[in-house]
Amino acid sequence: MFIILDIQFILKRRWALWCISKEKKTNKVKDRNDEIISKIKTILKPCADNPKIIIDENSCDSVFFYGADQKGNSLLVKMNHRGYHMAELELQLTLSNGRIYVLPDYPNTITIETTGQKWSASGLKIEVLEPRQRWRIVYNGLLRNQCRGDVSNDDNVEHIRLNFIFMGNSRTLEWPSDWSPHLHADALAHEPWRNPDWMHKIKLINYNGFDQWGSIMGQITFKDSNSNALYLRGLCQRRWGKHEFSQFHRTVSFLGVTTYGAIMQYGHIKDNRGKVSTIDWTDLKLNDFEEGDTVLMNYKIAFKAAGKQYNALINYTVGDATVCYNGQPWCWTNTTRNLRVELNDSRGVGLMIMCCPYTWSKQAKFPVPRIQYLTRPDTFAQKDKYTLLFDDKQCQNESVVGGKGYSLAVLTSVADDDDFIVPQGFCVTRLALERQLRHYKQLEELIADIVDISCCKKKEDLKTYCQKAVDIIQETPVEGEIRKAILEDLDKLESINKNSIRVLYAVRSSAVGEDSEDTSAAGQNSTFLGVSDADDVIKSVAKCWASLFSYQSVQYRRQNGLPIKASMGVCIQRMVDADAAGVMFTRHPMTGDPSSILITSNYGLGETVVSGTVEPDTLTVHRKWDNTLTMGTSVLGNKGQKVSMSGDGVVTSNTSEQETSRISISDETALRLAKIGLCLESIFGSARDVEWAVVGDAIFLLQARPITTINAWTDFELMHELDSGVPCDVDLMSFANVEEVLPQPVTPLTISTIINILNLSMGSKFDVHDNHYLVTVGMRCAINYSDSTLRDADTEVTMANRMIDIAICGRVVTTPEVHEMAIKKFGTVSKWRRVYLLFDTLRTAWKNDMVIKAVTDLFKEYTLNADEFDTPRNLYNAINQKYKEIFQIGRYHNLTSLVSVTYQMTAMSLLTKGSDEFTSDHHADIAVLLSSCTNVISTEVPIALGKIAACIRKSGKAEEFSKVKPAEAADWLKLNCPAAAEKLQTFFEVHGHRCIQELDFYAEPWGLKPDSIISTIQALAVSLQETYVSKPLNVETTIASLRTPISPSTKWLLRKLIPRCRKAVTYREKTKSIITHTIHILRLAYKRLGSLMVADGYIPDENLIFFLTHYEIGQILNNHNPLLIRKALRRKKIHQQVATHEYAEFNMGMPVPIQKTLDVQANEGSTKVEGTSVCGGSVLGRACVITNLADANCIQHGDILITHCTDIGWSPYFPLLGGIVTELGGIISHGAVVAREYGLPCIVNAKAATQAFQTGDTVLLAADVGVLQLIEKA
Repeated sequence: MFIILDIQFILKRRWALWCISKEKKTNKVKDRNDEIISKIKTILKPCADNPKIIIDENSCDSVFFYGADQKGNSLLVKMNHRGYHMAELELQLTLSNGRIYVLPDYPNTITIETTGQKWSASGLKIEVLEPRQRWRIVYNGLLRNQCRGDVSNDDNVEHIRLNFIFMGNSRTLEWPSDWSPHLHADALAHEPWRNPDWMHKIKLINYNGFDQWGSIMGQITFKDSNSNALYLRGLCQRRWGKHEFSQFHRTVSFLGVTTYGAIMQYGHIKDNRGKVSTIDWTDLKLNDFEEGDTVLMNYKIAFKAAGKQYNALINYTVGDATVCYNGQPWCWTNTTRNLRVELNDSRGVGLMIMCCPYTWSKQAKFPVPRIQYLTRPDTFAQKDKYTLLFDDKQCQNESVVGGKGYSLAVLTSVADDDDFIVPQGFCVTRLALERQLRHYKQLEELIADIVDISCCKKKEDLKTYCQKAVDIIQETPVEGEIRKAILEDLDKLESINKNSIRVLYAVRSSAVGEDSEDTSAAGQNSTFLGVSDADDVIKSVAKCWASLFSYQSVQYRRQNGLPIKASMGVCIQRMVDADAAGVMFTRHPMTGDPSSILITSNYGLGETVVSGTVEPDTLTVHRKWDNTLTMGTSVLGNKGQKVSMSGDGVVTSNTSEQETSRISISDETALRLAKIGLCLESIFGSARDVEWAVVGDAIFLLQARPITTINAWTDFELMHELDSGVPCDVDLMSFANVEEVLPQPVTPLTISTIINILNLSMGSKFDVHDNHYLVTVGMRCAINYSDSTLRDADTEVTMANRMIDIAICGRVVTTPEVHEMAIKKFGTVSKWRRVYLLFDTLRTAWKNDMVIKAVTDLFKEYTLNADEFDTPRNLYNAINQKYKEIFQIGRYHNLTSLVSVTYQMTAMSLLTKGSDEFTSDHHADIAVLLSSCTNVISTEVPIALGKIAACIRKSGKAEEFSKVKPAEAADWLKLNCPAAAEKLQTFFEVHGHRCIQELDFYAEPWGLKPDSIISTIQALAVSLQETYVSKPLNVETTIASLRTPISPSTKWLLRKLIPRCRKAVTYREKTKSIITHTIHILRLAYKRLGSLMVADGYIPDENLIFFLTHYEIGQILNNHNPLLIRKALRRKKIHQQVATHEYAEFNMGMPVPIQKTLDVQANEGSTKVEGTSVCGGSVLGRACVITNLADANCIQHGDILITHCTDIGWSPYFPLLGGIVTELGGIISHGAVVAREYGLPCIVNAKAATQAFQTGDTVLLAADVGVLQLIEKA
């Protein structure tokens, strides 16, 4: 029997191996240079990873993430598309305190896709930020706490927000081509297929994808707004194709993350050094898991990779396994268990995933589909169709009628008189506006001028010109055909009116692109209420068109990188004389909590609620996870005024005492509205902001737009989005040395290009291209000191370790504890490795002259004249071709730096011979040895400035020059001291690319901003002392001046060493200057690219380009992207905030800022005003108190605006603000909506704030607790 089984296994294995080998792609082995070029191309233009087509029920397309830390925190997320709008979702969040969270429908995994976005369902959204590099994982909804009751208990369901970024830090491993075919064949052969069909089954398997090691970093926010940051290491896995689950008997896989950096899964291991190897053998046996989802404690797995034997010891953590069921009906059981892992004596954590067929006899409960899919028309409306009734199918085309028109058409199509009614109406299409502009050529010319002024092609005041355009457009008669179409549809509406009551209309702008899932543009364009006469309706249409080119509307598009010349439809809708009206949010608008449906209400029309001019009633309806609705709280608003319909339009009146003292709608009406809200969520597939009105028992819907802030980016995400990843727990991270050249936060453009390319340059020395030696943490740069200097450690701390520490950090860093951790991570260096390192060091030093010649020749050929380019796309493509040289120059600089450090270490070893420690004499002597270096380019700067000052002093006009404004100094010198002017020009040609933070594109070098240099020369020119010029010490004088006693033989060695030591310093400084100069050439190219993108309307400000990644710039050039523009604006503010963060010089594991309380001291009894928080955060800044929009020009960058209330006219000023405080308003007021969109701390309803503070006061806005406090009086 055993012989038969063995023969069957051998046959299956050989057949599987043949099938795999036949399908396996032949990968050409790339040489080192090709691999580097491929890496550079990937950094600049990542490979696209488009969603795959699911061809049948046995196909799928999935993405899986897992990350864990050593404290007991872990996150598992999986989304598997199975076709027919179905997806399988798994989410398991395990916290170190023992809590385990799963989705509320647990153990069922089947759900319905909620939107047209590929990776979005049931509140979980997975977004590709950069293909195969970075993903964003967001969940805002309810999770079930398994530690608090069974799966049917409502009390264990909590609102939780997850905001995480996955960042890959290894190359992608293609499945199955990068897997061992032998391991794959073994796995298939162990399947207990008995019938002869197994040959066919193996042949049919067609499953592809990739895996990538990386980090998951982000925050968990609980219902009480407390948040925890998690820093996890793990895996991203993508799979697609035909995977016949039912054909497999059982699958099991293990993932492990160790303390010392190794990460493993069945198939591959990334070892402690960062090297990824294929596992080609393991003794893991599938039949060990035949008895369920458990195995014995201390379960052992052995495997081999890259010729090395690994032994893993597996134990379970406390707690039960998580069991989910896949398929509809359930056909597959998926079990996950958190593990404790030991890998070759290195402790860690992990996960076991086991899948087997579902065999339970009980009937599974299947989810009821809740999504009614919308199908938009594929074709545009006819070119001569200038109006469309709401019930016309073509009206559901957003590109024809705009966002508001589309929303009303969809609502009309699903309206049921028993639930809600949509007042009848029609849309004037964008085709009408286009015809109007073609008919009146002067209007097209006006708009073209607005575009040119917005893009700085014409020098005129934009605000004045927009007002001129608005006046002309609204006064221009509506073209005849358009007028005729409007009148015809008005007649249709009038004919439906069965009573003699005069019909009033609301005429509302409906811009194309507004009210989308991602951008709001709420209130940017005009609305007119109570329009009765047909001629007035037509005039109102013209006014709506004109509002598209009002200053605030143009500024909104300009600030968001949208085309200035936009399109618009206009909605004309019958008004209803509402008893009460307001706004409903189907989720809490601040937190996105789905259990809170928020309804605001006032008597009469909803205009007072929408505009935020009154404090409305606020009702909360509680929604359970199964959509059961119950009334929550009802808060009475003072209301004060209401807007009602009258015979000639609308009138505003005061509410009566009775109306003021009671809630404007009943609980029954609130519950009906909430039920409608749930229906709308299912129709549109996302949370809605709904405008409604009530007349008697009838509910009317007037608008349903998306809530755009549900998945808004957090400050933490923006701060860490471009991080290098999470280091292992024993990595020593240091800000020493690197902070000398990058002392400030680094901009996204620099991180995405220069930092990544320089990492490749550093890795090329070790032939490891996936490790991060230069690390980005919260927009700051650090160095992974362990990976950079301790990869080849001896058994004990050596003098060489101390020498490297002093050379790089200026003090001893490698303590016995740090050294012990390095040995545990990397092991000790072998004798052969030590010999090779010595040989390689000598060879590098020998080639130093050749390196400096090569880098000089390379730099001579490095040119990019950005002014030759007239289009941003061509310049962008040209920049793409200039990074190979940056890599090479960076590599040369690393080599010259290594040689310089090597000579310094040699000199130190000669001076410290016989001594175990460094003394002050040793430090002084090293300084003497390295002094008197000739032709060091960095030391030429003060000498050159001194010569310019001496030249001015010699002319006798030093005193006069010292009073010249720095901006006028160059011209003054040309007239009054030409010799100094010439020297200054030469200085800028040689050193103009240097400055503080010079490796960052955003930095302004002396050549671009010479003020500091001019000020220095002015100070030197009037100085009584002559500029000091050092006298170089020759070798003999240098040796004679040493404090340390040395032998004659040591003196002889120093005579040979000192010239080499000094030359190495000169070479190092020269390559550093060359690399900063090449970066400056690219800086100028990017600045030119920014100005071209402004001219073409892609970005609002040329400096914003530095807050986009290189890849994002390409995305914007392909298609205007307001989301990326808004993200760049947020990053710019975050960049200023992180500049105040302080880190310890050395950090073990993930660096986190030193926790400091906001250093503000308020006087006892100081002024304090409380309000309602509508957007969280804290900011300390200057108060700007404005009660009249006309005074808004007083706003300075970063001000905290304190005003009565905000409307759309304030929109152009929001990008300047640091925070907002209004005396009026609520959660849905304009200021609140825009604050959330821009991520500004904001409180509303802060009574008497404009009287309590004055412009210039230093105030603290603590929006999280709704307080504005005076810190210092102006």
